[in-house]
Amino acid sequence: MSASGGGDERESRIPQNMQGLLKFCIEQGATCDNPEAVVSQIPPERREWLETALNNMTTNPITRMKDGLVKLNEADEDNENENLVDEKIAVLEELLEWCENIDLAIDFHKIGGYEVLAKQFDNSEAEIRWNSLELLGILVQNNPYCQEAALKHELLPLVLRIIDNDNNATVRTKALYAISCLCRDVPSAQKVFVENDGFSVVMRAMQSDVEKLKIKAAFMLTSLCNENPEYKDVMCDIGMIDQLVGHLQGEHGSFHEHLMSALLTIVRDNPRACQECHRHELNLITTLNDRIQFLKGKDEFQEELEYATELLALLQDQDTSDVAR
Repeated sequence: MSASGGGDERESRIPQNMQGLLKFCIEQGATCDNPEAVVSQIPPERREWLETALNNMTTNPITRMKDGLVKLNEADEDNENENLVDEKIAVLEELLEWCENIDLAIDFHKIGGYEVLAKQFDNSEAEIRWNSLELLGILVQNNPYCQEAALKHELLPLVLRIIDNDNNATVRTKALYAISCLCRDVPSAQKVFVENDGFSVVMRAMQSDVEKLKIKAAFMLTSLCNENPEYKDVMCDIGMIDQLVGHLQGEHGSFHEHLMSALLTIVRDNPRACQECHRHELNLITTLNDRIQFLKGKDEFQEELEYATELLALLQDQDTSDVAR
């Protein structure tokens, strides 16, 4: 094996996470007669990570989270600490790491974290707001305890208002991410979402000029309509089909794949939505034919081409059925 190959092999054995660190320590402790030589092979930046990780192994995460909440609770106004904003951001970034662990996410709620977290949504610093919203998404994602806790603290309506009213694009995008994490596969959250006119909020988000916001909104609509086909009629009620078609008829962009997927999901197995798409003023059949011709031969838009082709077939099938009747 070449010298460079040996270097690559050593590099591949360097742990990348806490589990790898534990395995690495056990293996080296059992087989190595010269631990200093092993350490000397580790690049400085990786060695620093290992030292930090080893220190964290002796850290009580509950204590760290409690200390972080105290820092977040400090009032920004009239505070002599010029570094408070940076310190709060650092706290939120640390909490994001801790709360990726489901048990620690639950502990975060039990130590009063949600009350403190909700206060950060109004912070004058956008970076604090968006880190707080990302933390909420991490807390509730695939975590039934935290999902129920977020609903009890009425965080969902609060975050919906942020999507409508915040002037920062990243904050609005993170808010929609948090809503999506809370509502996906959670009927109780979806009920609150519908009661607070959440679909209209998402529709307004799609009217923005923020591409990431449009993509997340379209993806959320697709997921919810797949989970609960009854929502497809809601889409017809609020004019979502008109909006999706209007976006698709604008200048083509990479986000059109997600819009086409959302429109196809609404129309599939829903005669009412199919009829809506046939309205003369929408001119959707022509739009789809033009789009299919435009996308042919462009590998990067293969999925959008498949969505458009299936959607056109569904609409043409209904045309045939109507003639037969």
